[in-house]
Order: sequence, then C-alpha cells, then structure tokens
Amino acid sequence: MQVEVRPVSLPATPDSERLVKHGALLAFRALRAVMSEAKKAPSLIKQARTDIREAWAESSLPNV
Repeated sequence: MQVEVRPVSLPATPDSERLVKHGALLAFRALRAVMSEAKKAPSLIKQARTDIREAWAESSLPNV
C-alpha cells in the first residue's frame, strides 16, 4: 500500500470575517483617539478655569 501525500489548501479568511482582529483594531483606534484628546485636557481645563473666574467677576457687576 502506497501513501500519497498532497498538501491541503485552506481557504483564506478575508479580513472582514476576522471578527476578533476587527474588534481589536476598533478598540485600539478608539483608545488612541481618547489618548490624543486627553492630551488636550490641560489647556481646556485652564481655559475653563479662566472663563469661570471671568464669569464670577462679571456676575458681581451691576446690570447696565
């Protein structure tokens, strides 16, 4: 009895069907976007603090 060895080709899974990879990419991109926005927070907080101080000072002025 002779055995013949032949390679079996497996179907390539398109990227759209790789749910775990697709989900991980979405999560990582979202995390990078959040980190990018978080870098802007100190300047936004500083501006908000200035605006609140100015509004507080203006609120003590009489309405003219």
